[in-house]
Amino acid sequence: MHRIHQITFAFIFLLIAVIFSSHKNNEGMFPLSQLNKVDFKTAGFNINQSDLFNPEGISLTDALVRLGGCTGSFVSDQGLIVTNHHCVFGSVAGVSTKEKDYLENGFYAKNKEEEIKIGLTCRITKSYEDVSEKVLDGVSPRMSPAQKKEIIAKNITILTKSEREKHPELTIEISEMFVGYSYTLFRYQTLKDVRLVYVPPRTIGEFGGESDNWEWPKHTGDFSFVRAYVGKDGKPAEYSADNVPFVPKKHLTVNPKGTKENDLVFILGYPGTTYRHQPYQFIQYHQQYVLPFISEWFGWRINKMEELGKTDRDRYLKMASTIKSLANTKKNFEGKVFGLGETNLLGTKKQEQLDIQQKLVDNNQSSRFMTIIDSLYQLRLSSAQKDLLLSRFNNDCGTFTAAILIANMQKKYPKAPKKSDTEFWNNWKAELNKNLKQQYRVLDADLDQAVLAELISRTRKLGNYKNKGIKKIRKPEKWTAKAFKKSYLKNPTLLYKMIDSLPWEVYQNNEKLIQLAAHLSPDLQEVSQRQEEQSNLINEQLPLLLEAKVKYANKAFVPDANSTLRFTYGYISAYKEGLNKHPQPYTYRNEIFDKNKTDNVDYRLSTPVRELLKKEITDQDLLDPDKNDVVVCMLYNMDTTGGNSGSPVMDKNGHLIGVNFDRAYTATLNDYSWNADYSRSIAVDIRYVLYTLKYLNNAENLIKEMGVELK
Repeated sequence: MHRIHQITFAFIFLLIAVIFSSHKNNEGMFPLSQLNKVDFKTAGFNINQSDLFNPEGISLTDALVRLGGCTGSFVSDQGLIVTNHHCVFGSVAGVSTKEKDYLENGFYAKNKEEEIKIGLTCRITKSYEDVSEKVLDGVSPRMSPAQKKEIIAKNITILTKSEREKHPELTIEISEMFVGYSYTLFRYQTLKDVRLVYVPPRTIGEFGGESDNWEWPKHTGDFSFVRAYVGKDGKPAEYSADNVPFVPKKHLTVNPKGTKENDLVFILGYPGTTYRHQPYQFIQYHQQYVLPFISEWFGWRINKMEELGKTDRDRYLKMASTIKSLANTKKNFEGKVFGLGETNLLGTKKQEQLDIQQKLVDNNQSSRFMTIIDSLYQLRLSSAQKDLLLSRFNNDCGTFTAAILIANMQKKYPKAPKKSDTEFWNNWKAELNKNLKQQYRVLDADLDQAVLAELISRTRKLGNYKNKGIKKIRKPEKWTAKAFKKSYLKNPTLLYKMIDSLPWEVYQNNEKLIQLAAHLSPDLQEVSQRQEEQSNLINEQLPLLLEAKVKYANKAFVPDANSTLRFTYGYISAYKEGLNKHPQPYTYRNEIFDKNKTDNVDYRLSTPVRELLKKEITDQDLLDPDKNDVVVCMLYNMDTTGGNSGSPVMDKNGHLIGVNFDRAYTATLNDYSWNADYSRSIAVDIRYVLYTLKYLNNAENLIKEMGVELK
């Protein structure tokens, strides 16, 4: 490997070691390789590093699973997993019908035979290995970004294949820890048979709805239980009635007595993407363009879906998961805009970079990489409005996605052979079907029609963009109505049937949607290619910016989250006075009735739930001794982000005391920066979980399975 990479590796990892050792408590999503930099004793733990992760033995990480895009944890030796209600929301919607509406009424399997197969898998992290030198073998500083990317991708493919041959029973992934410089290979055990065990009614699991999403105080029982199964031989297997519950190496112990303010708490989980080591121009691009645009556009789509599903429950159930996902992102992005404005993070980061640039000049070192970054972002900012809008044509309308793919195939093969050329048509079908499988989804044909009409209408209003296909559509709604009426692209079953039996007719299809796709496709490809090239060039400069930050700004450094297993810790902590209306780090059962007094449907209570909340509690362990009431949710200052949903919240002994499910509105800022005043995350308290199981469903089998004794 080239000498410059060896120097950079040594420099970066030396810096990590030095800076982690002085890292402040309660900030940072620590990778497993850096647990030895945490002072567990000073922080207040009764456990140590090896209790969290021990590749040679058993540790808490063996109880953790990555469940879809969320986290979960084993709470019994029979494969029982606790996670969030919203993490299984789509799966529950998928197995619900108007007659068996588990989404609304909840679901409880009184025995294992009643558990329902759902479309989730879970992964357990088995081990990891730094493979940076192998991934970067053959990379030279003189290469173009495209050449570097190609070599890195090729090396990752070779390493992954080799590792899979060594461990065919495991799932292998290589994750980028530092852009273009550091890579870690992770080995996962993947369990493919996951079944639904318990979901509370929606007026518990989603109480507060979008009104309380990303807000504090919250009173949401955002929890659910699923179970992992394996074959009789103990190996991962697809769903079968003969499968048996998975026996994990470790499961969490439940502490039914909960916590009190200022108690130490920690999380192990799989946080998603953060952007803390990006330049200030990245934040500018997001704050001024991406966040406002996506928030508004997702709001429009949500309104349209709710309108379409208003009088058709089955149709609504089909769209419910998408509505929830879009609403979640919409409010998250609105929170980011708020947090960025309140903290002036853009101004802080900009000044930091300007100061670093001056120090580089003062020390006779090149700051050219900063000039390159700035020029590339100026280009991105100049076309942001147009690029963001055009990108939605290929993302938010499955019917038009099919039109684009067919138009591209027609362009790729301008002269179709005869119908008798079986080899050509078989290859053509295979290629088109592969692309469709990856990108083509039609949630609802009427929704697709409305989305396309709106996109055309908005694109026509762009002052800096003219397209022949768009320009000639004077009345978008009328045009799309005619186009959809005559198109079979809106029906996936029919389209696939046509491709299979009459591929030449699909090839020759010249309907309105495909004509428009042929006009737009070159522009969509240009936007995609240009942004990728810009990103590659920017990423090439980021390690230089990182080194300069560490050297001249003395910045605390933790790798950005990337959906790999991380550890974070903090304390049960209310907001500083004046930043939030709720003065305590807990919410209580009696407060639910105060919210229910309004006409807001987000605060409705079904009759069974209302009766549950009125019940006299016979087990004192579930009551807060000061309030003599059940704690519903709790607030803490840990460093979390998306992907931490469903993460177990544990006490100083490593015992389960809650399930993380949300950040407060101000803490959506965490994706860009952790802030001592604004970063607060929220969990459903384990006492409310147990209270619901016992008093709503009398689910003594699950309580007993978790090793909890309640009176």
